[in-house]
Amino acid sequence: MGDEDPDLDRARTGDREAFGRLVRRHQRRVYAAALHILGNHSDADDATQETFVRAFRDLQTFDGRADFFTWVYRITVNT
Repeated sequence: MGDEDPDLDRARTGDREAFGRLVRRHQRRVYAAALHILGNHSDADDATQETFVRAFRDLQTFDGRADFFTWVYRITVNT
């Protein structure tokens, strides 16, 4: 459960710097998905930010059965 990603493990314990590294690693893909869904840059920026706020808040619910990006992508779609 996240053993292959030390940043994910650290973020799950509340390490904000580790979560920041996860954000930087996945931000472009999340933004691209949001832009594809929403069709404009401003809304995609807002959705990307909201996605990562929700991901940080709910990180303890991530059970590791899927890739972290898959989980964040689902949050993006729902956002």
